[in-house]
Amino acid sequence: MPDSKKHPKLVEIKKYQNRRYYDTTNSQHISLEKIHKLICQGHEISVTDVKSGQDITTRILMQILLEYEPTKVDFFSPTLLSQVIRLNDLILKDFYEVYFEKALGAFVNSKDQFDSLFRRSQALPFGMTSSGKGDSRNPFAAWMGMNPFAPAVDSQPSEAAGLSREMEDLREQVSELKELLKRNSK
Repeated sequence: MPDSKKHPKLVEIKKYQNRRYYDTTNSQHISLEKIHKLICQGHEISVTDVKSGQDITTRILMQILLEYEPTKVDFFSPTLLSQVIRLNDLILKDFYEVYFEKALGAFVNSKDQFDSLFRRSQALPFGMTSSGKGDSRNPFAAWMGMNPFAPAVDSQPSEAAGLSREMEDLREQVSELKELLKRNSK
């Protein structure tokens, strides 16, 4: 695995006409399956066609996607793929660079942040937040308060709790009235 998640190790590969790949970074022949494993481990790859000198990394990544990750291809609808085929290359490149790549990057970044927060929350005892206050029944109560999609929670005591207090006050008043009546009837 690469030393740093932010700066993965670049593996430079040359593709020969006989469909063989040579890893120039590690000076060894390499299979397409091994290239797939390197990518899964977090390495970046760069593939150059020996004959033409062209960068064919995208083609090799598509080939790996089709051969080793076919279920991921199913995420793209036939309509989307047809539109990609029909679109002007420049428009598609702009869309990819401006929107798709940034959206995917934001998603991965958010996922990493959530994973980090979740791992840190596992170290907290139930009922405690970082401020030491919390709901012992729900260790995520503080986070849920920050969720814009969660139903609003009234900070005032609930209606049932207010009714319960009123009933208790009425009971006390009835008891006091009974005591007064007992004293006055004697």
